[in-house]
Amino acid sequence: MWLATPRPTSVSVRAGSTALVGRDVEVSAIVKILLRRPAAVLIEGEQGMGRSRLLEELAGRREFAAGRVLTGACQPMREPFPFGPVLEALRSAGDRPLGPLSPVAGVLRPLLPELAESLPPQPEPLTDPCAERHRQFRAVRELLIACGPALILIDDLQWADEGTRDLMRFLAAGMPAELAVVAAYRTGSPSRHGGSGIPFRTPPNVQTARVTLGPLDVEAVGKLAEELLDLPRVSTPFTAKLRESTAGIPFVVEETLRALRDAAGRLPIGEVLSDRLLESLEVPISLREAITERLEALPEPAIRLARAAAVLAVPSEPSVIGELACLTGDALRSALLSTLDGGVLGELGGDHYGFRHPLARKAVYDTISGPERTLLHSRAIQVLADQPVPPLTLLANHSRAAGRTEQWRHYAEAASDEAIAHGDTSRAIDLLQSVLAETGLGEDDIARLATKLSQVALRGFRPDVIETLERILEELTDLRPSVRGTIRLSLGMLLVRTIGRLGRGRVEVEKAITELVDEPELAARGINLLAQPIDGLTPLSWHEVWMERAREVFDLIEDPELRLALLGDRISTQAHIGDGSAWTEFTELPDQGSGVAERVQLARLWCNLADAQSWAGHLTRAEKLVTEGIRRATDAGALYAAGLAQGTRVRLDWVRGNWAGLAEATEQLRDGYPDLGPIVMESSLVLGGLAAVRGEFAAAQRHLTAASVHAPEHGPIPVVLSAAGVLIRVLLATDDVDGACAAADNAVSAARRKGVWVWAAGLVPAAAEAYTRAGRWSEADAVVEEFARGVDGKDSPVSQAALLAGRAILLDARGKHPAAATVFDEAAAGYEALPMPYQAIGARERAALCRLNTGRLTAGSRPAIEELAAAAESYERLGATRDAGRCRHQLREHGAWAPSQRGRRGYGQELSPRELEVARMLSDGRTNREIADGLFLSPRTVEQHVAKVLRKLGARSRTDVARRMSTYAPAAIDR
Repeated sequence: MWLATPRPTSVSVRAGSTALVGRDVEVSAIVKILLRRPAAVLIEGEQGMGRSRLLEELAGRREFAAGRVLTGACQPMREPFPFGPVLEALRSAGDRPLGPLSPVAGVLRPLLPELAESLPPQPEPLTDPCAERHRQFRAVRELLIACGPALILIDDLQWADEGTRDLMRFLAAGMPAELAVVAAYRTGSPSRHGGSGIPFRTPPNVQTARVTLGPLDVEAVGKLAEELLDLPRVSTPFTAKLRESTAGIPFVVEETLRALRDAAGRLPIGEVLSDRLLESLEVPISLREAITERLEALPEPAIRLARAAAVLAVPSEPSVIGELACLTGDALRSALLSTLDGGVLGELGGDHYGFRHPLARKAVYDTISGPERTLLHSRAIQVLADQPVPPLTLLANHSRAAGRTEQWRHYAEAASDEAIAHGDTSRAIDLLQSVLAETGLGEDDIARLATKLSQVALRGFRPDVIETLERILEELTDLRPSVRGTIRLSLGMLLVRTIGRLGRGRVEVEKAITELVDEPELAARGINLLAQPIDGLTPLSWHEVWMERAREVFDLIEDPELRLALLGDRISTQAHIGDGSAWTEFTELPDQGSGVAERVQLARLWCNLADAQSWAGHLTRAEKLVTEGIRRATDAGALYAAGLAQGTRVRLDWVRGNWAGLAEATEQLRDGYPDLGPIVMESSLVLGGLAAVRGEFAAAQRHLTAASVHAPEHGPIPVVLSAAGVLIRVLLATDDVDGACAAADNAVSAARRKGVWVWAAGLVPAAAEAYTRAGRWSEADAVVEEFARGVDGKDSPVSQAALLAGRAILLDARGKHPAAATVFDEAAAGYEALPMPYQAIGARERAALCRLNTGRLTAGSRPAIEELAAAAESYERLGATRDAGRCRHQLREHGAWAPSQRGRRGYGQELSPRELEVARMLSDGRTNREIADGLFLSPRTVEQHVAKVLRKLGARSRTDVARRMSTYAPAAIDR
């Protein structure tokens, strides 16, 4: 945490200003004020908040292009030039003709030689200095009047000399009618006048505003990261970590991102956006210089105090920082005030003081010599150990930094025990990992620490723990069987969660069970894991053997936490395979646990049962379970269970039709758990399904591949089979019937091998469709009837709806349209009751088409036409525009399409809803043919829409549409 390492040779290059982000509200408000002349705006903010960048943005605004834009800045010089920033701004006033000037303006000739040809002759100087200065002030005002419409921007007003301040006050008291002034100054730092006397009092006729710039929020930090790192998007967890590390201060964010960008050239690309890289990042040079400059300006006691705060590393009370710096009483108060006035330390709430962001602390820490660091860390141990509740983690860190190895190990293990007790899983893992990574530990110590690590690791998911446990099992060959079995059991459980390592994980668990012959309670955990059938192609019958063993050992176990774990997993497993008694058993369980361990198991149960109920189609139950499960898991530190439940939540939103913002949320979830197989696959399923309804078939297939659709042996089978159903429909939509049948063959084979047909509800209707379109009637009949037998008597409402849909597809394919329409209606009612709106609308669409396919349109066809039109509207509301286009295409094919009776709205320069769809598809790189296929339009119609999109957006090319769409804000559409 504190260890200083030599900084490598580096070259820091700044490539100019970045786009202004996170200040849209401020810019809009300022521009509105400045357009109502005369106007004056004062912008204030701490160092690094982007005052100068905001002035630069204002200078380039097109609203002010017709007039003059004059810029100047005050400088922190010991003897500044009189009226320096104003004269600097006026030097460029002669770039266009000036209005009439009286002789008094000639006094500016010596001060503004650039304007000599435009100014009257210089008058004789006055003998009275005050009168002469007044004449100069009048001349400046007259010159500004002659400029006509003008905007003057003055930066760093805190450094203004007294003469400049007087001139600004004079101008503010009688501003020219066409003048607007923006002045920016830094708060929170000393100025020539102690931070007071900012010359900004104006008469009532002047439009005025004071704007205070604060830190950027997480969203703005993310946008800045995307620009500087040249990435299409960055993950929310990384952005939040970046915001925390920089306090959202724009200058600090930019410099940190530039350093990250430089590091990207020396590291694997996957490491560029990791928290570990962010924490190990060197302080950017420009930021280091800024912090060091502030530090060196402080008196010696304040420097000592700042360095003591850097060693403590966390916000602390003044007495604690002062004790470490050997300062008390008035000396401490004076030093603290100096650090605050100098912008080195800040008050962080609750009478605690520290650094605004970790990089500032690191910059100050790096100024401390090695021997002094060791002394300060040793003294910190004494100070903190005497507190009523010693902070064990901090004591461990200080002991390590002071070189006290044995003391560090003692405190680190004690801190990990504390973290485990409090459910702080990540901190416990970090501490145990750090101790086990060191050399010199005895085997007994390694065994004890590794056992703790292996057990707490199951609450979260950290791939680096797998490496640690594998290393220990390989290096320590003489471990007692029970210790080896304990470590191996956790290793196997972690491997099972990892993409592509399911088989190896189960092998390790089986080995562990044999090693734990004298530890039946631990062995029971392994038996319990092998009883769970959701992952891979191992048949249900194999898992049922382990289920029976789990029931046998349950009665022999006394540990209440383990009994609850086994019972909870049995309930969720039974629910997964369609056993309705599982819900009854769940409702009879106690609602609360007696300790952290039992609360973890209850949280796991709620999360796992939410998953099971969602696959069964009990969606309302699942929604309540997942919300409460995530809360419980987070509170108890069951991070793995909470992560899995987030996957369940996005899938619930997908099947329930809650699609607004879902793709972005799902991508963020997947980015947050890149190594956790179940979450990656479940989120990829959702992304694939969303891409499919948008007609983005290549993207859909890419996502579905990540959902393990082509490698069912490595994935959760419900996800795999559902992904196969989506893939089949994607292939059918592109008329790749052979490909759709091949996907159906693979998925049906997986379902048969697994033997849990309730998980095939998303597969069977799609497989039946593929087989019937290929004329493979026996396979179509077989898969539907095998599904019927497999779900008979199961507690799975979605399976019953899917069975009806499958049978209706068979009837429709055989030309039995009236019967098919009736069964499609029944399927739709089943889906609506869940609710699964997309599937329900699809069944209503098919029912209407069946009725329209019975013969020529007659007066009796009106209900079917209305049903199909209603399906199109429902698809539209859901966001399935491609499906809506298909329905309208079918209406046109049947001669039943009628335009809206409400008339067509004129959109002017706004994009119409259809043009907006086309623009979004252009942004995704779709060709005209792909857009036509996706929206069921003719190529000629698409060409017309594309031309209008280019014209309305002012885009120079199709590729320019994506950039302009990123900032396009459509007007509200009347419905």
